[in-house]
Amino acid sequence: MKIVYVHKDINQSINAGGINTVYLKHIERLQDKHDIYVITSRDGEWNLKAKRFIVSSDNEQRKIEIEKNLNEIKPDIIDVFSWGAELLDYSKKERSSKLVMRADIPMRYYSREPIDEEMAYNCDKVISISNWCDFEWSSTLGGDTSVVPHATDMEKSDMAKKKNTVVWVGKSTYIKGFDLLLKLPDEFFKKFELTIICAPTKFDDAKMFEVLKKKGAIIKSNLSPEDYRNQLAQSEFVLSTARKEGFCIAVLEAMKVGCIPVVPYWIGGTTDFVNSTNGIVYRNLNDCFEKMKNLKNSEEKRKKAIITSDEYNWDSVVRMSEKIYEEIVNAN
Repeated sequence: MKIVYVHKDINQSINAGGINTVYLKHIERLQDKHDIYVITSRDGEWNLKAKRFIVSSDNEQRKIEIEKNLNEIKPDIIDVFSWGAELLDYSKKERSSKLVMRADIPMRYYSREPIDEEMAYNCDKVISISNWCDFEWSSTLGGDTSVVPHATDMEKSDMAKKKNTVVWVGKSTYIKGFDLLLKLPDEFFKKFELTIICAPTKFDDAKMFEVLKKKGAIIKSNLSPEDYRNQLAQSEFVLSTARKEGFCIAVLEAMKVGCIPVVPYWIGGTTDFVNSTNGIVYRNLNDCFEKMKNLKNSEEKRKKAIITSDEYNWDSVVRMSEKIYEEIVNAN
């Protein structure tokens, strides 16, 4: 099969979020078996066999260049991310290629125009990244959708845990709940050592970072893969304050190395793999602190968190995607 992955941020040199990881893992595993192409606006290092096309970062020009590349490649499958609906216009045109939309949280949750839903109606298949997302998309479309979750290939660790240590991973955005870290009780910062691993973005608010530092938080960024894994491995808890999350790979990675996940009940897709048996699910930030402070069965939860993380591996995830590709190509 000829398979094209379309997303503006596919790259090997910059951490551009979960969907970049998802597409890279698919490309790595499928490029020796299928003809794989990538259409992205990112340049930089590229040592994969898959052929990469760099298109403009200007929205209108990118649409033109993407369509030109797709017409030249004539792929069997085009896999595109839901956010931003990059192929909305293309999806409405007559084509022989099968269009697959990998669906995250619907854009209407962010008070954005629901162009992703418009694109979904014109796709041949919608793949949701979690059961929570699939409830939204299957309800919206009233049709046949599938779930292909994210995964992790993080190696397990025997590193000793530092007691009362917490790691938070993400971007300093509203949807990630970065501002909610400021609203953790003062007692939280006295009891726990909080390390924030935060990829620099245009959303960074220097004042918020300074306040968190004064409270005792440790801020880290641009960590090497080894340093990132070591930070997770030595931490006792991984905390999420996200307002909504389709599927948080960082939480799953932390679970793999023995962190106890601590997530809000409202988070969405991450509760596919985090529950009160293998982690802590909290109602509000005071409840979060109380449950962490009074946790008695930490080792039991830690073992169950590791077992749960073992269920999510990239080999099986990519096989699920490949099976869906084959089914829709052979459907007619």
